[in-house]
Amino acid sequence: MIKKQSDDPMPVYFKLQQKIKKQIEEGQWAPGESIPTERELSKTYELSSGTVKKSLLNLVNEGYLYRVQGKGTFVAGTTLRRGSLRYYRLQKDFRDEEIILTVRLIELNRIKGIPEYNKNLQISINQDLYKMKRLFLFKDKPILYSITYLPCKMFPDLEKFENDFSGEMTLYQLLEKEYGITTVSNKKLLSTIAVDRETAELLNVSNGKQVLFIEMMSFTYQNKPYECRKTFCLTDEQKLVVLI
Repeated sequence: MIKKQSDDPMPVYFKLQQKIKKQIEEGQWAPGESIPTERELSKTYELSSGTVKKSLLNLVNEGYLYRVQGKGTFVAGTTLRRGSLRYYRLQKDFRDEEIILTVRLIELNRIKGIPEYNKNLQISINQDLYKMKRLFLFKDKPILYSITYLPCKMFPDLEKFENDFSGEMTLYQLLEKEYGITTVSNKKLLSTIAVDRETAELLNVSNGKQVLFIEMMSFTYQNKPYECRKTFCLTDEQKLVVLI
């Protein structure tokens, strides 16, 4: 039972929301598994259907759950949320379909910690990082160049999956499948930048060309960061799609 206490300002729907969120984070339900129905939750916690509905809707909006009409409410793992967690959405204009990018792994190395990234990842400065460079192409033409930083301690022996980083499985999917890290959200900062010589050569553009610069962090449960990434994106022919 969840009750509203006279001296507790926290709404009952939020208490239920936090309880279900904790159960998901502790693995009570696996990604893709259905949670109890609204009626069952109402009965278990002696709450109104409206209160339960509001709690579940908030968890859907936060990315913890998703709904299938006529079937129920399910835990939204990375793989099942692939559409909303795609790295980059690009299309020429509103009438065109989004383009499909292929991925080419350039390198994957273990490096010493970098103060800026270790701080953002909330790990100690002496922890090593994986540095991954990848090129995203459309019809063999480079469109994006990304550099990803991941904590080595969180993803031990990542090198053994090197061949998978150029396949159809996204990085998010692989990290969930092999390490149990579910991607709940990511945050991006967008600006423009003049590319250096290395980036210019990889994107096949002139040195110093202004391109779209995307800085991104990815988070798992409890808002824990696990990835820092910077991406250089050409927008001469394709535009970045932002869904709100």
